[in-house]
Amino acid sequence: MGCVVACCSDEPRPHTADRAGDTVLLLHGSTGNGALWRHTAKALGLLHCCLAPDLIGYGRSDPWPAGVSFTLADECNALQPLLACCPEPLHLVGYSYGGVVALQMALSDPARVRTLTLIEPVFFNALRYAQRTDAFGQFVRISEDFRTTLARDGAEAAIRPFIEFWTGRGAWDRLPPSARAGMLNASGKVMLDWRAAFALAPDRASLAALGPRTMLMRGTASPPPMLELVDALHALMPGSSRVIVEGASHLLPLTHAETITAAVLSHLHADAERRLR
Repeated sequence: MGCVVACCSDEPRPHTADRAGDTVLLLHGSTGNGALWRHTAKALGLLHCCLAPDLIGYGRSDPWPAGVSFTLADECNALQPLLACCPEPLHLVGYSYGGVVALQMALSDPARVRTLTLIEPVFFNALRYAQRTDAFGQFVRISEDFRTTLARDGAEAAIRPFIEFWTGRGAWDRLPPSARAGMLNASGKVMLDWRAAFALAPDRASLAALGPRTMLMRGTASPPPMLELVDALHALMPGSSRVIVEGASHLLPLTHAETITAAVLSHLHADAERRLR
């Protein structure tokens, strides 16, 4: 993963370290790739150095080696060469699985992170911390069903209900064949993503300390346990802001890209104003 803007345009283009503005790192979710952020990156790129890489095992990134243990730290470490020549501190924007990667990065090195935007992050332990055991148990069951079905019946049997949980009944059949093929190829990495996300269990004080620089976003039509998760995380991060997008499902970066972009720009603008006071 070189120092390039990976998916903000059809072809990678060099990133120049002297470009005006802070660096904004945009992280996609499981089964996706950096192209998710094309609209947002174009708008943010007018003022900032914007990076939208493909995470491990997705898009143009190499797969994770079979049989090798995997953690969120491994995902974060793979991003470091991309960031080596970028201005710091960073603004992190993460969606779904990319949200827990962004959260891991912020917890590991808070001084490096200027703002944090988490869009329906799969930080499952927020529910456990908030004692929302039913919602936490739903995610545990989904993870276990995915794992056992993948091992017993193969990728399509596992990935179909996974996609339909997040995006609605019949969603798998509505996908174009090329998208289905890519998701099937990535099914093993999806399982690694889930395990890594469940393993993220920071102490509450470190989580709370990030609150004043954090914006949380969710839709109103996302799966109920995800709605509970974002609301629980908002309570666990005092000083965080929360944006609720009416009518949006878990696919809100795709279906409501303009709303997402406007909220991120507002969050970055508010941070710039605070620093000028």
